[in-house]
Amino acid sequence: MTLVLSYCASKESSPSSPGPDGEKIAQAVCASCHLLPDPKALDKKSWEEYVLPRMGYFLGIYPDSVSRESLIEAGPAEARLLADEVFPETAKLDSAQWQSIVNYYLSNAPEKPIQGTVLDIQPTEQFKAIRPAFQLQPPSVTMLRFAKEDKGLWLGDAYTGGFYAFDERLQPAGSARTTESPVWMSEHDDHFLITVMGSFSPTDAPSGMLLRLPKSAEEQPQPMISGLQRPVHHSLADLDGDGLEDLIICEFAKWTGSLSWWKNQGDGTYERRLLKKEPGSIKAYPKDWNNDGLMDIVALFAQGNEGIWAFLNNGDGTFTEEAVLRFPASWGSSYFALHDLDQDGDEDIIHCAGDNADFPPILKHYHGIRLYFNDGEQRFGEPEFIPLNGAYGAIPHDFDGDGDMDVAAISFFPDFTNHPEEGFVYLENTGDWNFSASTFPEVGAGRWIVMDAGDIDQDGDVDLALASLAFEVPGREDLVGQWMQQGIPFVLLENKLNP
Repeated sequence: MTLVLSYCASKESSPSSPGPDGEKIAQAVCASCHLLPDPKALDKKSWEEYVLPRMGYFLGIYPDSVSRESLIEAGPAEARLLADEVFPETAKLDSAQWQSIVNYYLSNAPEKPIQGTVLDIQPTEQFKAIRPAFQLQPPSVTMLRFAKEDKGLWLGDAYTGGFYAFDERLQPAGSARTTESPVWMSEHDDHFLITVMGSFSPTDAPSGMLLRLPKSAEEQPQPMISGLQRPVHHSLADLDGDGLEDLIICEFAKWTGSLSWWKNQGDGTYERRLLKKEPGSIKAYPKDWNNDGLMDIVALFAQGNEGIWAFLNNGDGTFTEEAVLRFPASWGSSYFALHDLDQDGDEDIIHCAGDNADFPPILKHYHGIRLYFNDGEQRFGEPEFIPLNGAYGAIPHDFDGDGDMDVAAISFFPDFTNHPEEGFVYLENTGDWNFSASTFPEVGAGRWIVMDAGDIDQDGDVDLALASLAFEVPGREDLVGQWMQQGIPFVLLENKLNP
């Protein structure tokens, strides 16, 4: 930040002067932490009432109605926020410089949000929705995974802190307690590893954990790693070549999270090795990214400094960070996966931008699904873009068996008033990455937040399961009431390719 501040200090001006160039100062200040935001990314009201004030907080600029102390979370998170100087005690810019940034954004922002393309979504003929008899009131599902060999489903619920098992007929087959918001899991022969957020609500408190849940009722659950800051994902891989599985853990947190790998010490304990100290790590996959025989890590960050980074294994327990793709801070990255989309032998990227919960939501023309194709050298050009308000997850697969890649997608922030059918979309590839969109009639029965794929009926095609979390919709309180009353935690979408 030193270079930024020295630049700004050299550009001070008196109130009677024309004032500093807002775009240049924004480039120096804002782009030192993330891509420079485009004023047209948001409407003028959103900039003025929500985003610019928050930008000011990170520069030590607080209006009379907001104190620095009120922004710092009390309790265990306080020390971390203070140590990282998330909210500076003194302003990093003078008033003229800050006002020039404000003027730049407000003078270039549109009065109303730019309208995006809306998919023409028809009734699907590919999937049939099946509801379970089991209910949760309110449905607050934060995890849904197919069991090993697709013989059932595993579900985690934020409100009850419950971990639930369902058999192939969607009948309850057992349950266990975790704590608030089990959000990810890996299944092993005799146990589960469950990432427990500790708090569904944004926080920097270290209340999350990685929980070892034995399959035997005679053994008790045990935290493997505790004191995590709102963790949301874990992966396992031998990262240092010693024959032991290490861990990769994403701590999304709120303002002070991180991505780390945890070295397996061989005695049931793990030693943390920091990869990137930054909030918003949301998914991280082990992958030999540069084909040198060493296991690397590819991760998505989604909080401010949005993008996908590769952490290249140096072979000595250290990693070198390399940016793969960077996204604007307004996008709201929500999901990514590595997949050979064009079936040419290398890993492509599917990415969703759709998080819309930071301030009163507006529809954003850049929300949707992007398919990035690998040129064979880990370079990615302009993506194929599929518009979808509030896109939250996307699974590529040849669902209809015609030889090309289709996409199943969910939205947690669809246009509930005009296009609630955006909640789930089956995108059938009609050739050359053109898609026809369809959904199931009961799409409005839940608010779909997570999704998984598997062949639960063992008929040779791939089915889908969608899980629901009843979350407030500004101006549509009636929807939350319906979701709570019906209590539908998930639906199975049975693929009708092989009846």
